[in-house]
Amino acid sequence: MKKVKVKSKKFKNDVPEIPFLYDFYLIYWEDIQSDASWKEMDTIQGMKPATCVSTGWLVKNDSKVHILMSDYNYDEKGDMGDGGNTTVIPTKNVITKYKIGDL
Repeated sequence: MKKVKVKSKKFKNDVPEIPFLYDFYLIYWEDIQSDASWKEMDTIQGMKPATCVSTGWLVKNDSKVHILMSDYNYDEKGDMGDGGNTTVIPTKNVITKYKIGDL
């Protein structure tokens, strides 16, 4: 397993350090848009994919997927425990992404 240098920042004495294992991003991406209602043909022909915006720590980024994690918890030792609120975006659906710094 590859060793990762952990950058961390402590805000207050009663708040655990934030383990900066991953960078935080805002990502714009396209998703399927569907509607089961009846529509006129011009409306149907004018339909477009939905533009979505997601934020979180980018825990994986390769030619197939971008995986964001928006939440995490701490284990008993005060280290990063489990991740939650994950979003898996096909890389081909990513429109643009912005790295958010200085949390």
